[in-house]
Amino acid sequence: MNQPMIPRVGAACGAVFAIVLIVANGDGSQPFSGPRAVAGIAALTLAIPFLAYLTSVLRQAEGADGWLAYAALATGIAGITLKLGSGAPELAMHRAHLAAGTQLHTAVDAIAGGATVLSLYPLAVCCAATAIVAFRTRALPRWLAAGAAVTAAALAVNGAFLATDFVPALLLFALWSALASAHLLRRTWHNPARVAQAQATAST
Repeated sequence: MNQPMIPRVGAACGAVFAIVLIVANGDGSQPFSGPRAVAGIAALTLAIPFLAYLTSVLRQAEGADGWLAYAALATGIAGITLKLGSGAPELAMHRAHLAAGTQLHTAVDAIAGGATVLSLYPLAVCCAATAIVAFRTRALPRWLAAGAAVTAAALAVNGAFLATDFVPALLLFALWSALASAHLLRRTWHNPARVAQAQATAST
């Protein structure tokens, strides 16, 4: 795989993550489905290479002494890991054939919901760190930096409601990821030499 193609794959992962996750989740009222579960897991996994590519862009702009880009990567992976873990209780309920409405089913389902809410906090820090670096260095356009800041605030507020099952901020994070992905992918096509140089700098 040549140098220009590698950044394009990393950038594109963000859009694939967002689109597939939203489609797989639907309106949240559907019964458990194996294909939808696999699609959701795959989508969340693709968020990790996207975050790694985004970090390389932020780190190259921030400089060798910066740490916010690493904070964005670490907290982003922590949030995605928690969200991935929230699928385990649902899978366990399906495999154990727990009847809906039973006390055990309710308890296990609450664990899944709790993991999702907990994932909002590290994702909020990820977006906040990204926004700070983007505003300071112009690594991303101002509209994307502002979007990251708004998303960070929405994630933090949504996460404050620990008992909620309604997480619109997670959809906002997916939307921001799709927009950032589209911008970064477009940049790799318009200036592949610069992107390849940035990748080489970030890897040293």
